[in-house]
Amino acid sequence: MFFLIMVLAGCTSALHGTFVPHSYKGDSEKASALGPVEGRSCQVQGLYILPMDEPPSTQQALEAARLVIPGTLYLADISIDDETLWHFGYARQCIVVQATAWGKPTP
Repeated sequence: MFFLIMVLAGCTSALHGTFVPHSYKGDSEKASALGPVEGRSCQVQGLYILPMDEPPSTQQALEAARLVIPGTLYLADISIDDETLWHFGYARQCIVVQATAWGKPTP
């Protein structure tokens, strides 16, 4: 039993910090900076080791950040990190994206 707990805990303890300069997929000539954004993708782990939802996803965190400001075409200066929030009886592991939104402002 102890071995199984250690294996499961090891699968959830990887660190995920990285930096990407941009996420655009096309013409960015007429875009302007819209402001800083943050997106998260999280998973709850019951008793600190039992995953209860789908695993956190970098792609979901990027999409959440892109949707913060309407009119965002792409993200720039992207920082991707992971964090674990410890609570009584469970933990919450999140992938956190911080970036600058670029696009065309909506009126």
